[in-house]
Amino acid sequence: MQHLLPLLTTLLPVLYGLSAAGYARVYIAEPGVLEGTRGQSGGPILLRAAVVVHILYLAARGLTEGHLPLASVYDFLSATGFSLAVVYLYVEMRVRIRTTGIFVIPLVFLLQIVSSAYGAALAIKPPIKPIWFELHTLAAVLGYSAFVVSAIYGILFLVLYRDIKANRVSFFYGRMPSLETLGRANMSAAGAGLVLLALAIVMGMGWARVTDVAFLSDPKTWLTIFAWAILAFAVLAYHRLGWRGPRAVYASLAGFTTLVLSRFAVDLFFHSFHTFR
Repeated sequence: MQHLLPLLTTLLPVLYGLSAAGYARVYIAEPGVLEGTRGQSGGPILLRAAVVVHILYLAARGLTEGHLPLASVYDFLSATGFSLAVVYLYVEMRVRIRTTGIFVIPLVFLLQIVSSAYGAALAIKPPIKPIWFELHTLAAVLGYSAFVVSAIYGILFLVLYRDIKANRVSFFYGRMPSLETLGRANMSAAGAGLVLLALAIVMGMGWARVTDVAFLSDPKTWLTIFAWAILAFAVLAYHRLGWRGPRAVYASLAGFTTLVLSRFAVDLFFHSFHTFR
C-alpha cells in the first residue's frame, strides 16, 4: 500500500479542487439552467470520488504506519477536510441542495492542498494508546466539522434573511434555497455534531481509563461539555419547542461560538493535555 501513497496524496487535492469548481459552476449558473443536467451533478460526483480516495489514503497510511494519521498538524488538516466533506454530503442528501457547496468545498480543498504539500513526509506516532486516540480524535474531528458546516448554513440563513427583510433581490438571493431549507440544513449538521461529539467524550473517558489521564479534570473537557449543552438546547428547541427562523439559528451559532472560544481559552489560559503543538 505504501507505493500508492504518493499517487493518493497528489490525487486528493486535485479531486477536491475539481469538485469545488463543479459546485462553483452550479452556483454561478442562472437558476434552472443546469437543472437535470450533468453539469449540476459534476460537483457531487467528484466529491464522492474524493471521499472514496480519501478513505483509501487513510487506510494506506494506517496500514503503513500502524495507526490512523491523526497525530500531526498536517494530518489533522487532512482529517478535518475529510470530515467537512463527509458532513456536507450528509446534509446535501438530507436537504437536497447543491448551490451551497461553494461555501464548504473550497475550504476542504485548501485544507487538503496544505496537508498534501507539507505533510506527506511527516509521520508522527500518536502520544497515547492508538485505538483510543484514534476513536476519540476521529469522532471529535467529525463532530467539530459538523458544527462548522452548521455554522456556515446558519450564516447563509442570516444573510438571506437580511436580504428578504430589505426586499433586496441579489445574486446571492437568486441562488439560495428557502430559509426553511437553510434552517433544516443548519440543524441537521448540528444534530450530527451532537452525536459525534458525545461519542468523542465517551471515547475520551475510555482513553482516560486506559492511560490514567485525568480526563474529567481537564478544563477543555468541561468547556466542551458546556458548549455541547448549548448546541443540544438549540437542536431540542428546534425539534420540540417549535423554534424556527433567526432564533434557532442564533442559538446554534451561540453554541458554536462557545465551542471555538473554549478552544482558544484553553490554549491561552489553561494547562490541558488536549493542546498538541
